[in-house]
Amino acid sequence: PAGTTALSTFFNLINNYVGMVLLSMHFTFARSGWLALPVLFGLTAFGAFTGDCIILCYQTLEARNPTRPPSYAEIATQALGGCGKWLTIVSSLIEVFVANICMLIIIWQNVALLLPSVSYSWVIIGCVAASFPTNWLRDFSLLSMLSSFALLSIMLILAVVVYDVAADEHATDRTLVEPSGLFMSSSIMLAGLTGHVGLPPMYSEMKDPSLFRPTMYAAFLVMFLMYAVAGVGGYLLYGAEGHVLITEDMAAAGTSIFSKVLTTLVLGSITFKLFCGVPMGVLILVEIVQDLYQERTGTTFSEAVAFPMRVATWAGTIVVAIGILPYLEYVTALIGINSLLISVLLPLIFFLVLHRKTLGGVTFGGLSVLLVLTFIATVIISIADVQDFLAKFAGTR
Repeated sequence: PAGTTALSTFFNLINNYVGMVLLSMHFTFARSGWLALPVLFGLTAFGAFTGDCIILCYQTLEARNPTRPPSYAEIATQALGGCGKWLTIVSSLIEVFVANICMLIIIWQNVALLLPSVSYSWVIIGCVAASFPTNWLRDFSLLSMLSSFALLSIMLILAVVVYDVAADEHATDRTLVEPSGLFMSSSIMLAGLTGHVGLPPMYSEMKDPSLFRPTMYAAFLVMFLMYAVAGVGGYLLYGAEGHVLITEDMAAAGTSIFSKVLTTLVLGSITFKLFCGVPMGVLILVEIVQDLYQERTGTTFSEAVAFPMRVATWAGTIVVAIGILPYLEYVTALIGINSLLISVLLPLIFFLVLHRKTLGGVTFGGLSVLLVLTFIATVIISIADVQDFLAKFAGTR
C-alpha cells in the first residue's frame, strides 16, 4: 500500500532479498573457507551500491515525468531502449523460473527429512499432488498472507544456528582460504542479493521517499549480518563437510530432544514458506507473458487461457527440477550469475547512460572501469561454475 513507513520498507527489503539462499550460506564457507566472510561483505556492499544506482535512476526519470513513476523495466527502456527492456524481461523470467526450481528441490529435500521413513519418490509425488490445487489461484492476496511469516522463519533458522553453536561441539576441518571454491561461493552469495527489480515500487510506496536510501543501506547491513550468522555459525558447526542445505546438517546432527524439536520447527516453517512461494513464482511468470501480450494487443488473457498456462508452467518447473535434482548448488549459482546481470551490471550501465551528462569526468571514468572489471568478473565466475558443473556431471554419469 502507498504511504509505507521506513520500518515497513525495511522489513519489505529484508523479505525481498533474504530467502532460500540463507539455507546455503554455510556451504559457501565450506567451499571457500573463512575467505567467504570478507567476500560476503564486499558483495553485499556492492549490491547496496548498485541498488542505490537504481534509485538514483528512478529519481532522474521521475523528475523528467512526475506523472509516470518508472518501473525497473521502464528505467531499462529509457537507458538502453528495446535492448534494455528485453534484457530485463528475459533476466526476470530466468530468475523466477530458476528460483522456482530451487524452491521445489528444497521443499522435497526438507519433507524427506521430516518423513525419513517415506521413500523420496513418494515424497515428490505427495508434494506435487499437494501443490496442484494452487494452480487455481489467480492473485497474490492469499499467498502473500500465508507467507507473511517469512521473516519469522528466517529468524528461527538463525536462532537455531546460534543455539547450536553455543551448545554443540564445533567441527575442526576449517581452512582460512580454499581458492577452488571461491567462484561457486560468490555465485551463491549473489543469488542471495538478487531483488533489485523490486526497489522502484518500494521507493514509490514510501510515505517519505527521502528515507528510502538510508533505509536500504540499513537493510543491506542487516542482511549481511544475517547471512554472516548463518554462514559462520554453520561453518563452525559442520566445517568443510557442510551440505548444500543447512537443514540437512541440522537434521543429521540433532541429538537432544530439544534440538530435534527446533530442527523440526525450522524444516516445517521454511518448507511452508517455500511452498507458498512456488505458486507466486508461477503467477509472476504468467503475468510477465500476459503483460507482453497486453502491450501488443491491448487485451489480457481470459481465465480459459491463463489457467492452462499456469498448469504448464507449474508442470514444466517440476519436470526440470526432477531432472536436475542432484545439482542444487549449480542451480542456485545460476541465479547468482543472473543476479550479476540484473542487479549489478545493468544498474551500473543504466546509471552511467542516464547521468553521463551530469557526472564529472573522474566519476564517470571510475564507474566505467568498475563496470568493465565487473563484466570481466562475471565472465570468469560463469566459466568457472560451468567447468565445475561439467566436472561433477561427468563424475556422476
